[in-house]
Amino acid sequence: MTRERFCFWAAGVVFTLFVADILIAKIQVMSGNVLPLHLGDLGQFLVLLVAVALFVIGSLAREEAEKRRDDPRT
Repeated sequence: MTRERFCFWAAGVVFTLFVADILIAKIQVMSGNVLPLHLGDLGQFLVLLVAVALFVIGSLAREEAEKRRDDPRT
């Protein structure tokens, strides 16, 4: 597995955790119950930050790989 593919997969997994936490929080609000699984504001921010950072790293790695593939001198 290439570095860019790994970064995209990891970003997808982390973003899925972010979406799941938002859905859990929505269920919590709608039901009126307190669920212990909610990350909170800071936790959500950090999870989203990691997902975005992994996506950007994957994008830059893919661009670098394409540039290396297209330029035979490198």
